[in-house]
Amino acid sequence: MAGMIPEDIINDVRTSVDIADVVGRYVQLRKAGKNLFGVCPFHDEKTPSFSVSESKQIFHCFSCGRGGNVFKFLMDLENLSFPDAVRRVAEFSNIPLDQSYFKTAKKSSYSSEQSALIDLYEKASELFSHILLNTKLGEDALKYLKDRGMTEADIKDFDIGFAAPEDNLLLSFFKEHKIDQRLMADSGLFIESENQTLRDRFFNRIIFPIKDANGKIVAFSGRSLVKDPNHPKYLNSPETSIFNKGKVLYNFSQARSEIIQQKTVILYEGFMDVIAAHRASVKNGIATMGTSLTEDHINAIKRVADRVVICFDGDAPGQKAIARAIELLRQSSDLQISVVFIPDNLDPDEYVEQKGIESFQSLMHQTGESSTSFLLKYDRTGLNLANENDQLEYLKKALKRIGSLRDALEQDLYLNQLSDEFDIDKRDLKDQLRESVADRIAHAPNQFELNEQTPPPPVPGEEQQVFNQNIQKKLSQVDISEYRLLARALNNHDVWLKLQSLPNFYFPTEKLETIYVLASGYLEKNHEYNVADFMDYLKEDELQAVVADIESINLSPEFTEEEIQDYLSVIENVAPLSEQISDVKSDLDEATRLGNKELQQQLTLKLIALYQKQQQLQQ
Repeated sequence: MAGMIPEDIINDVRTSVDIADVVGRYVQLRKAGKNLFGVCPFHDEKTPSFSVSESKQIFHCFSCGRGGNVFKFLMDLENLSFPDAVRRVAEFSNIPLDQSYFKTAKKSSYSSEQSALIDLYEKASELFSHILLNTKLGEDALKYLKDRGMTEADIKDFDIGFAAPEDNLLLSFFKEHKIDQRLMADSGLFIESENQTLRDRFFNRIIFPIKDANGKIVAFSGRSLVKDPNHPKYLNSPETSIFNKGKVLYNFSQARSEIIQQKTVILYEGFMDVIAAHRASVKNGIATMGTSLTEDHINAIKRVADRVVICFDGDAPGQKAIARAIELLRQSSDLQISVVFIPDNLDPDEYVEQKGIESFQSLMHQTGESSTSFLLKYDRTGLNLANENDQLEYLKKALKRIGSLRDALEQDLYLNQLSDEFDIDKRDLKDQLRESVADRIAHAPNQFELNEQTPPPPVPGEEQQVFNQNIQKKLSQVDISEYRLLARALNNHDVWLKLQSLPNFYFPTEKLETIYVLASGYLEKNHEYNVADFMDYLKEDELQAVVADIESINLSPEFTEEEIQDYLSVIENVAPLSEQISDVKSDLDEATRLGNKELQQQLTLKLIALYQKQQQLQQ
């Protein structure tokens, strides 16, 4: 299986790691009961429904239904082939593998057109870097960066370059390398005129490569070296098939492991801030692409962090951006939020130079100002609190803020502050707060109404909610009995032997019967059931996901003969009855279509009798 890699080597590689360690590089996991839980990396969600079982060495999402072992996780997350997933896990464990196993081309998560663009950006980045570090054209830019405290190590770590002031240097470079004209036009590196001639988009700018979550360069941002009202300070690549500034976060791929380790991400305002912090060994910093924070940004952040520290400028635009970021973070996540301002309006690099690395690290790792405290101060903007009307306006805003807090102690803290500052009886503030909350609830849409298409998030460990959404829509007693019986059989040899001894037994659900048949072949060969190994044996994604569902059922450790007999009784009696009901309903539909009223009446009576019999069997 899996190309030419022997099964014993696959098994050695898989068992050399703990799946939690591998998944933990991409998803922040927390212990809850026997398993670890986190936000699923395969779809957007607010409530963690992604589970990792260390005892079984598998993962399973209760919401989207994905599941498998460590190889399947990497295959799905990074769009790898099976051999390449084995190679990645081997790299984690420093296990050398014979390269002859990997003759097939690596499966790419990018289309051929996207791969061509990425290759083009890599070539452009190499040219920009060469100009900055090795030519006279880059001397002024290099001096500017060093004057800002940047070292050559910083420049190389972040692949910083320089687009020379000379016209069309990049265009000439690509033409020498015979790059396709259409590819250059689609890359965003050039501006195309009406007569389809190209000219360099970036010139006389320091170039910051922008990388996606996989660490691939997908765009550039250029900082002008000269102040010119006709040219923006920063110029970004236009959006392409692989670059969307509302989804990409600067330095996210490089900072991800540090963010997971610290459970905290620091959100800076610009690239230079991120780089200066990195130089001071604060390596969990990221920045947006000169845009406001988006829901896609937050979805990426909450998979790897518990807490966001916002470190923007303290000027009016910076404070407005902080307020906007806090509002969106609160709407889209349960992340803890705090705000840190660098004293004296210094940039991070200036602060590091003046106060030292240790002082900067201490500043970045402090608790900071709470998001509510910041917003309460921000709400004062433009108001004269010596004026009674402005006081009333502010108090209404403040009570609305406080009323949205979930923690009663936090509410009480801020009510005390308002009471002291404005010399208002706290009881009056509480009365006003209750009215404010009641008014908001009365005018808000019912947030507890659930769309039929989006079932409520499952609670890990609750037996009735272990199945994924596709199965959960209609769970009959037969479904439940089949899943539980197969779970028992796979994990207990006595139950397995009992099913094998029944001459006419089969699982009515096709996928479960397929798994049961394949498990027979697996157990003949291996003699012992190991779910992570069995998933490799199954190969098919859909079947692996079903096995993950089966393994997530919360059954008691011990079974009884009565329990197994109950499952068998339901499957053997109710299942055929369900088939009869389905057949009669089909005949009734046909009789209705033909207008045969006598037959309709007969079939309706028969259907009622079958439903009554089914109900009796299920009781």
